[in-house]
Amino acid sequence: DSYNWGAGMHRINTAAGFIKGNMPLGHGGSLSDQEAWDVAAFMNSHERPQDPRFEGDVNATRERFHQHPGFYGRELNGKILGRDNTDQ
Repeated sequence: DSYNWGAGMHRINTAAGFIKGNMPLGHGGSLSDQEAWDVAAFMNSHERPQDPRFEGDVNATRERFHQHPGFYGRELNGKILGRDNTDQ
C-alpha cells in the first residue's frame, strides 16, 4: 500500500522536505536539495491510490484540490496520473 493522491506526501515540495531530513535511513540531511527533489519527483511520478476527494473527473479534481507542485492529473510518460484509479 502507498499514500494516496490526497495525502500531503504527493506534493513534491512536502516529500522533498521529508526526504532531505530523513533519508537515507540514519543519515538524514546528507542529500542536497536537488537530490531530495529528484527523489520526490521520481516517487510521485508513479500512480498512487485515488484522491478520496475524487469528484468523478481527474481534471475537475485537479482544478479544485491540486493547485500546487505535483503530478496528479498531469500527463507523464504518455499517461494521465490519477486516471488509472478512477474506480476507487
